[in-house]
Amino acid sequence: MNEVVFLIIILSAYILPVVIVVNSKRTQGHEKNGWLIGVIIFSWLGLVMYFTIVPKHGRKKRKKKKSS
Repeated sequence: MNEVVFLIIILSAYILPVVIVVNSKRTQGHEKNGWLIGVIIFSWLGLVMYFTIVPKHGRKKRKKKKSS
């Protein structure tokens, strides 16, 4: 029984960074896919890099210039 609990904890610790990146609004589209691949491969290290590199509020939308 203890082995099963240990495996569930280890699996949850591996999946948690993936869930955090999927639910994050910091990135969108292909950028999020790239970060997901990085987090799947490097797990917690990838998550730390994600939080340090990606801006907190995501990319700001540029205002379109009015053409006259």
